Amino acid sequence: MQARIAESDRAARVREGVQRKPRRFGDGWRAALFLLPTLVFALVFVYAPAAMSLVLGFYHYHFMGVGTTFAGLSDFRSALTYPIFWLALEHTLIYALYMVPLTLAGAVAIAVLIDGKSRLYSTIRTLVLLPYITPVIATSIGWLWMFNPQYGILNTVLHWLHLPPSQWLLSSTMAMPSVVLYSLWHGLGFNVVIVLSTLSGIPRPVWEAAAVDGATGCQRFFRVTLPLISPTLFFLAVVTTIGSLQAFSQIYALSGGTGGPEYATTTLLLLIYQTAFQYFHFSYAAAMAMLLVLLILILTFIQNWLSKRWVFYQ
Repeated sequence: MQARIAESDRAARVREGVQRKPRRFGDGWRAALFLLPTLVFALVFVYAPAAMSLVLGFYHYHFMGVGTTFAGLSDFRSALTYPIFWLALEHTLIYALYMVPLTLAGAVAIAVLIDGKSRLYSTIRTLVLLPYITPVIATSIGWLWMFNPQYGILNTVLHWLHLPPSQWLLSSTMAMPSVVLYSLWHGLGFNVVIVLSTLSGIPRPVWEAAAVDGATGCQRFFRVTLPLISPTLFFLAVVTTIGSLQAFSQIYALSGGTGGPEYATTTLLLLIYQTAFQYFHFSYAAAMAMLLVLLILILTFIQNWLSKRWVFYQ
């Protein structure tokens, strides 16, 4: 009996060896060849500039490299003692504090409203995502007309509602909220689609069981839906935070590259751009860029630590 069992095991191993295709030596080289363009692009346009910026922050770099000298931490100290740097940091954090909660709340609200509308689901999802796939600069120019205090459509709407007009981008108090309004319009669709895909993956019997147990609509939303989509919300919170701290295109376009009025829309990335490409202080700008990277890392670690208290994985 044992001999028959041993013989059947050997036969099974032989069949498995026959069915298993031998790994060809050229498969690895073929995969590397397909990955090579992406790796070269990342090396040339991502990792090499990042390494150069890190090194450049420790030098007094002059244009074309003539007379470049080692500076140590002097550029970092100058950035930390520059009043405009702290003002730009404050505006960057304010912009992020606007964007992160409003984006998450808006994405969840819109996704819950249109989830399950099977007849118009595809059309509504496309309309919601459409602003996200449009170029930032092109749509920013359109919004400049909408924000115009004299003939902009936003003030026309306020007039119809019998509300006082606003100066929008020309006001130091309304400039940043105006940029946030455009950013929400442009980027909210991506978050809505992500939340919709997560909602579609929740088993319907879970909601039905909660309804049978007597849970109301609000209780099902806060006790069932939010915990189940909390990993997705955590991902969107991290992505939105990083994107808000790196916001540039819409701020540059809506402020005309000045960050005004009265530095009201000057964020760290815009200040870095102005320092490097308008005033040609490349080493100073590199030091501020490294400080921005450090800020992003710190906030990401804080979010990761806080997520242990409110993110629930199935």
